[in-house]
Amino acid sequence: MTTQKLKVLINTVIKQLTIDSTQLADSQKYPLAKDAEISIDSYIYAPDNHWQLQLTTPINGVKNWFAYRPHVSVIGHQTTEKILEDIKNNTHFNVYHQPTDQDGDGHGMLPNGNKNRSEQYCPVYVLSPRRQTDSLVRQLIKLLPTNNDTAFIIAERLIQFPEEYLKTISNFKKAVLVQSFVGLGDPSEKEKDPDPTHYPDEAKQRHDKELYCIEQSIRLLQSMSLEITTVLCAMGDSQKESSKNVRETMQKRLYDLLDQYNLSSLKQPVTWGADELIAMGMAQTLPQTKVCIKISNPEAAMWYDGLRPARELVTEKLQAVGLVEAENDWDFEVLILTRRKDGSIDDYQANDSYQEDLDQAYLKICQNYSSEQRQKLVVIDSRLFNGAWDKDSVLPYSDLLAFGSWGTFGNCVGSTLAVAKILFHAKNKAAQKQLYLEAVAHDVFANGYAEAQRSGFKDKLKDDTGINFHHDGYWEDNEKIAIANVKKVFKVLNQHVNQRMQEHFEGNPDIKNRIFRLTPQFWRTFESEVHIWPQLPDEVHEIGIYRTNLAQTAIAFNPSSNGQSA
Repeated sequence: MTTQKLKVLINTVIKQLTIDSTQLADSQKYPLAKDAEISIDSYIYAPDNHWQLQLTTPINGVKNWFAYRPHVSVIGHQTTEKILEDIKNNTHFNVYHQPTDQDGDGHGMLPNGNKNRSEQYCPVYVLSPRRQTDSLVRQLIKLLPTNNDTAFIIAERLIQFPEEYLKTISNFKKAVLVQSFVGLGDPSEKEKDPDPTHYPDEAKQRHDKELYCIEQSIRLLQSMSLEITTVLCAMGDSQKESSKNVRETMQKRLYDLLDQYNLSSLKQPVTWGADELIAMGMAQTLPQTKVCIKISNPEAAMWYDGLRPARELVTEKLQAVGLVEAENDWDFEVLILTRRKDGSIDDYQANDSYQEDLDQAYLKICQNYSSEQRQKLVVIDSRLFNGAWDKDSVLPYSDLLAFGSWGTFGNCVGSTLAVAKILFHAKNKAAQKQLYLEAVAHDVFANGYAEAQRSGFKDKLKDDTGINFHHDGYWEDNEKIAIANVKKVFKVLNQHVNQRMQEHFEGNPDIKNRIFRLTPQFWRTFESEVHIWPQLPDEVHEIGIYRTNLAQTAIAFNPSSNGQSA
């Protein structure tokens, strides 16, 4: 038996069922006043945000009761072994040793824990095998201070394979914990959604599971006496009008959870995004930094970010990265290109003269910058999601602090600001140029709209191979056909990217006699790994997870093979 107690946070009741207490007879519930404490032998997670309790001393002859979790707190030391046992035995959410939603069904990359991977288990800070959530975060960790004593942890990863990850986590003193909440999806689904609040049941169930992962992670870390310094969360792709209200609901639930575990001081807004969380968590461990923000159209609504305006979203991300906005005496400057007023926010529009006028007016700000000024300049091309609008946002220099134009607005802004802050404090000029050039290669020439998705690479791929460009990837039910197609696609992609990079940065010694190598992870060009070879001193070369069974026979799938076949 344990020596744990249930402490009552507000006047409440314990009850025989998990339904609302107003629907229960008096014999099915028992009132408890604020600050009351009762001894319990055990507690487990129950549906509808409740604890199922086994009391030490029966109440009204009954030991088995339910308590609404936001109204109570469990106190008393819990051993790591006890918490692991709880996680293993939880069948309600079924997270333990199961693929996460990010792992997917194994198309292109086998899920975490499988063989035929270069690493059987993702590091606990790797969300999925994609550049921005895998190789890039590995590079950023290398740029943090060498005396870093903080573990960066994705809650869902930790609960998936806790025994595997705790071996490493136990070497640290502090922890930054992150978790994304699934978004609400496309507004076109409204008519199919029977819920008048437009909060789909699937999203509710995912949110319950994601909060469960945060809570179990907190329990594990506290049982190991690790200091949790940050809890960082964001909500994913959400284009429904109801998204803002749902995000506020999730933020309140998160805050209630933090209160239960004496972590109230860690409350910060749930932002929009997901994939950028680990990078932002890393940046938060560094000293607060001052930035100057310039947005071409601050009122531009962002499609995947609750349809919220750019200015509002940027303000939230600054706090999440540990940045303070300043008009004077700032550490670095951020130029953000957005859509013009009345421009489409969910599709590319070629030959948009109004957009071009807006872009050029803002790019003139830095047109004549010196090298010293450019080293403190960050450019974010967020005119559209999942790739640069065109190459105009890329200055013909390699000495800028950072560049970004991938994913949603929240993804891109959060990640690029984090990269910029980390590089600013690292003072590593070689890595700064490397990450800048790799970002341009991926975001502009491999995935940009004018350069790849709507022309350029798209046309070359069709002409050279007969394969149509697919943003979502080249998976086929017949894996042999898929492998053959991916090899062809990436051969053309590497040729295209290297040619365009050499043309755009013509005469730049930083890319002379060097090759950009893109390799697939999820078998698509979007978010594929990119590395510049050969490696130079002080650069940070880190490769992500890849399929060893394919890399042995097909060089296209092996990111560790230097610049070969690019």
